[in-house]
Amino acid sequence: MNKLIYSLLILISLSAARVWADLPACFVAPFSGDTGAIEFWQPAMGSGLGEMLTTELGKINKFQMLEVNQLGDLKNEINMGEDGWVDQAQKVDKGGFAAADFMFTAKVTKFGNKQQKIGLGGFGGGALGALGIKTTTADVRIDWRLVDVATRKIIKTGSAEETQKGMGFSIGGGGGGGGGAIAFDNSEFMDSALGKATVKALTTIVSDVQSIPLPESGRVKQKSAIAAKSSAASEAISQAAHSVPGKVLAVASKDAIIISLGSRNGFKDGDKVNLYQTIDTKDEKGNVVFSDEKLVGELTISAAQEEKSRCSYAGDLTVLQGWTVKAK
Repeated sequence: MNKLIYSLLILISLSAARVWADLPACFVAPFSGDTGAIEFWQPAMGSGLGEMLTTELGKINKFQMLEVNQLGDLKNEINMGEDGWVDQAQKVDKGGFAAADFMFTAKVTKFGNKQQKIGLGGFGGGALGALGIKTTTADVRIDWRLVDVATRKIIKTGSAEETQKGMGFSIGGGGGGGGGAIAFDNSEFMDSALGKATVKALTTIVSDVQSIPLPESGRVKQKSAIAAKSSAASEAISQAAHSVPGKVLAVASKDAIIISLGSRNGFKDGDKVNLYQTIDTKDEKGNVVFSDEKLVGELTISAAQEEKSRCSYAGDLTVLQGWTVKAK
């Protein structure tokens, strides 16, 4: 393969990965059903519809879709590692699940077939007069909500209602609770009027969701607020440490003046600090009764360590040990 083309493909892949990583996370909860209106409603149907919508929403590059129906299997994989059944260097650790920003939840209020017999007319009252055709009309209605997981605020609501004529599909297995699976990989369902109406309803939902301008999720806002608070606290601590005055500890030369301020106080190589001469007022016995500070210049830090720094001085005074240094 041409190296340029290969490099472009790598760049495109990396760019797509970064875009995907920036998408908000969403999961589709298993659909609930109105048992008063839908005969033979089963929880398995709700899971099937939820999985179908998860597949479709994953195609529009609006969310990072999270698995919800197979959580038991995912937890079992983690437990196998913790129980020692998996190589400890390769095991999946607990605590790595991604958190959701949004939840898609829905209730199915119509989901079934209606059959109608259309007579073909009689032929003189004989047996042929009873001929007719049975037609099946499938009705599907899904009411949905997109919810912010952290705040429980409903971002958007909607509904999709579709009808389709065609072959029938057994939902409840004739009252026995069986019936066919509601899924994309069930050709019997997909070829039926009910399957086609379902796909049309899901397509409508996906189109509606795709056009929703998503706000910043509550989870992201909470994380940002915590980070900002932590940053502000760190900044306050840093500023407090930066404002602490220091002392001249030793003077070897004008280019080797050691002070008691360092990186722990927020200083680095090249920073400048103010230099203050200490002026003491003494009593008759020579005791210092008052000390004052006079700004006489500045020092430039040439080598900052954690608690001390070496500085240089370009002024004309003779710098003495004990003089004060402060941040500019």
